[in-house]
Amino acid sequence: MPEPIQTLYDDVLYPSAPYPQTHPDRLATMATLFGMQPAPVERCRVLELGCNDGSNLIAMAYGLPQGQFVGIDLAERPIAKGQATVEALGLKNLALYRLDLMHTPADLGRFDFIMAHGLYSWVPAEVRDKLLAVCGEHLTEHGVAFVSYNAYPGCHFRDLARRMMRYHTAQFTDPQQQIHQARALLKFLAESKEEPDVYHLVLQREFERAVTYPDAGFFHDDLNAINHPVYFSEFITHATRYGLQYLAEADFRAMQEGTYPPHITTVLRNLDPADVIAREQYLDFLKGRPFRQTLLCRHGVHLDRTLPPERLYALYIAAELRPISPSPDVTSHSAELFQGPKGAEIETDRPIVKTAFVHLGAIWPGVMPFYDLLTLVRSHLGHDERGQHPPAEEDAHELARALLQAYGAGYIELHGHKPPFVTTVSERPTASPLARFQLQHDTVVTTLRHQTLRIDDDLSRHLVMLLDGTRDRATLVHHLGALVRSGATTLMRAGKPVSDLQEALQHLADELEANLTTLARLAVLVA
Repeated sequence: MPEPIQTLYDDVLYPSAPYPQTHPDRLATMATLFGMQPAPVERCRVLELGCNDGSNLIAMAYGLPQGQFVGIDLAERPIAKGQATVEALGLKNLALYRLDLMHTPADLGRFDFIMAHGLYSWVPAEVRDKLLAVCGEHLTEHGVAFVSYNAYPGCHFRDLARRMMRYHTAQFTDPQQQIHQARALLKFLAESKEEPDVYHLVLQREFERAVTYPDAGFFHDDLNAINHPVYFSEFITHATRYGLQYLAEADFRAMQEGTYPPHITTVLRNLDPADVIAREQYLDFLKGRPFRQTLLCRHGVHLDRTLPPERLYALYIAAELRPISPSPDVTSHSAELFQGPKGAEIETDRPIVKTAFVHLGAIWPGVMPFYDLLTLVRSHLGHDERGQHPPAEEDAHELARALLQAYGAGYIELHGHKPPFVTTVSERPTASPLARFQLQHDTVVTTLRHQTLRIDDDLSRHLVMLLDGTRDRATLVHHLGALVRSGATTLMRAGKPVSDLQEALQHLADELEANLTTLARLAVLVA
C-alpha cells in the first residue's frame, strides 16, 4: 500500500469535536422512523472516513463499549494524536488508521453505520467517487451512511466570497497570514458602501460568518483549493451510481417545510409525494440551503415515508421542557404553555401530552422508553382498562402523534438507546473517565450526550477530575479546600476572587451539591 502523503491538515490541524448528528443513536433513530430495521446501537459496527484525530469516534467508543469502531484519515499528526488517546483510555473497541481513502482495503468488513463529515466537498472527483463506493460496498443490509457536503443554491454566496479571498491570499504563503488577509478583504468589501446594496449585504453576511469561524476551520473549509458544492439532486444521482438511495437528513427538522405564506405551502403540498428528491430540492431552492447532512442506505431497502406513530413505540423519549405555570393543570383541557430549548415555547391543551411534557422535563436529560412514558401518563390521569377512559391503544396513538409533531419542531428528542449517564448524584459521584482525561489537556469535554461542554472555571475542572468514585462530599470539599489553601486555584464569586479562606471553604461546601447536580444534568456523571 502506498505511503500516504503529507497534507495541509498536518500543517494546520483541523478543529476536532464530537458531532451529535453522526452518532449511531441518531442514525438508527432516523432509520427506524422511515421503516428500516437498523442494528442495535449498543452493538453496532461503525466506520468514519476522514476521522481527523478520532475525537468523534473516541466518544462513541467510550459510550458504546460493546460496539466496534474504525476510523481512517490521511493526515499523520491527527491520527497519531488519536491513537495516543485511545491507548491512554484503554479503549479496545476502536482502531484508528492513517490511510488514503483511495486505498481502502477490500477486506475492511461490513459496517452498520458509515460517516463522512466534512469530506465530500473538499476532495477531488475521484475521491468523491471512492467515498460513495466505500459506502455502497461496506454497508450492511440495513446500514446507514452519513455524508455531509456544501450545497447549492446557498453556497453560491459562499463561492462568491471564497473566489475573491482565494485570489487575494494567493500572494501569501503563511496560513495564518492567509486567514487574516482573507477576513480583512471581506471586511473591506462589505464596508465599502454606506448604503449597502444586495451584493454588499451578501458580503457582509459572509464576513460575519468568517469572523466567528475557528481559524483552522476557516482555512480548510473556505480557503481550500478544492470546494465542490452540489445541488441535492446531483448528489443523489451520484450516490445512486453506487447502489445507494436517499433515506433522510440527519436532522429531522431540516426536512420540514418551515413557515411560508399559504400559497407557497399549497404549491409544496401539491408536489408528487412519491418524488421525495424533487420535494427536497425545491425546499433547498426556497431555503437557500448552503449545507446538507444526508443519510443514505442501500438501494434495495424498502422505505416507508408515511411516518406512522407506531414507529415511536420502539424508541426512547427525552425533552428539555418546563411548564411556564408553577402549577400546571394537566388533567383538564385548558391550554398550558411549555418552554423548550433556547426559550422556544409550545402550547397544548391535551391532558396526555401535558402530563408527558411535565414528566419528561422533570427527568431531563434522562430518557424514557415510549411505553414506560405511556404507562406513567395513563396512571397519572387515571386511565385504566376498567374505567370509561380511552383504551391504551388510543392513548398510545395520541401520544405518539403529538411527540412526533413535537420532534419535527425541535421540542423533544428521540433516541434508539439509553445513553450511559446518570441524572442522580450518588454518595461517591463519578465523572466519565473520558471527561476527566480531556480536562488534563483542555477546557472542553465531551458529555455522554455526545456534545461538547466548555469548563473554563479552574475550580470546576478540578472538581470534575476529583470525581473518580472514591470520594464522598466531605472528602471532595477537603481536596478542593486544599487546592485553594495552596494557591493552586482561586475561588471566584460574582467575578471576584474570594480572599478570606474560611469564607472560601464555607462557599465550597455550600455550592458543592448544586455543582454536582449541574454536572448530572449536563450528562457528565456515570454510575
